[in-house]
Amino acid sequence: MESLIDNLKKRGIINNITNEDKIKDLKEGDGIYIGFDPTAESLHLGNYIPITILRRFSKVGLKAYAVLGGATGMIGDPSFKENERKLLDQETLNKNKQAIKEQLESFGLEVIDNYDFYKDMNIIDFLRDVGKYININYMINKESIATRLETGISFTEFTYTLLQGYDFSYLYKNKNIKIQAGGSDQWGNITTGLELIRKFYGENNALGITLNLLLNSEGKKFGKSVEGAIWLSRFKTSPYSMYQFFINQKDEDVEKLLNWYTFLDDEEIEKIMFYHKTEPKKKLAQKMLALEVVQNIHGKTQAANAKEITEILFDSSKAITDITIEQLELILNDLPLFDNNQQKRKLIDLLVDAKICSSKREAREMLVSGSIQVDGEIKKDENEEIFPRFFNYQYLIIKKGKKNYYIIKF
Repeated sequence: MESLIDNLKKRGIINNITNEDKIKDLKEGDGIYIGFDPTAESLHLGNYIPITILRRFSKVGLKAYAVLGGATGMIGDPSFKENERKLLDQETLNKNKQAIKEQLESFGLEVIDNYDFYKDMNIIDFLRDVGKYININYMINKESIATRLETGISFTEFTYTLLQGYDFSYLYKNKNIKIQAGGSDQWGNITTGLELIRKFYGENNALGITLNLLLNSEGKKFGKSVEGAIWLSRFKTSPYSMYQFFINQKDEDVEKLLNWYTFLDDEEIEKIMFYHKTEPKKKLAQKMLALEVVQNIHGKTQAANAKEITEILFDSSKAITDITIEQLELILNDLPLFDNNQQKRKLIDLLVDAKICSSKREAREMLVSGSIQVDGEIKKDENEEIFPRFFNYQYLIIKKGKKNYYIIKF
């Protein structure tokens, strides 16, 4: 356990521990939990870091729990938010809960819905049995709440830290959970739980761990592309898109990402970075990062497909027609798609109608310069009739320049 903590510190993941001396008192079978509020219908890459933390602790003998915020998700965490969260309706909340529960379970985690702690408790019980033990001054001095006092905070969101604190005390008693972990913004909520445990049960071996916020070399929060969040659901972000996201990370960030997002040991990461630095243009570290993460999230088959498609599209030594129809259909939502309604047509018309080129003039310039390929063949005749010859005669792939691909459906 202590070795894992040291390793997480070395990787730069741990932000703070409430009482590190209590680490040595933990026993195999004790529990650790992290909360996940169902604010969307999928978790994203930012949520994947706490998932990896739970899996790391599970490997050293602790029982790992993911607590789904069926109750807290109805309220909204005010921690360091400028404004009140928009409350979700019950139907949306239930839909999100079910989807996220399935995602968390797919990583081998036991999921607990904190709504079960409160569904049989009325407001009077909560105020008498829980609220009585936490002083208002204690709560408003929490930085996560204090930052909202000037702009205003509703009583609803004000109670969030009390609910999360009770979650920890309930799990400590009923599930033998000794650790709550969370992002650095959760320090106030975690310590509220420890305060309740102390008042309910006296001296104890519970502790809290907070994780650093993952920032890239530009100081920006990691986990988003130009298009937005990178989701763990393959229906919202395909394995191919996730693979592309990681393979295009900067050299300055890739070692940190290997430490945070993969289960590779220190020696393996050091070896990868050594060979990467000898020939950085080959992007060895990014390729290993992308393969490991996609494999851990989506499985070996999906990761292998993403790797193979990437190699075919961006390695000039491979024929684009080596992509199978099954692989092509996996990336239909990742590349610009134009439905040709099964019509044969002149190349120049297709380039303009599919918005591959903005005008016939641009199309002619690209054709003359040899910058247009159809299924891997350079095309120069603007009047050539284009029709599919590969991919079950249903699609063709047009490449513009060095990296821009478009799919035409017939």
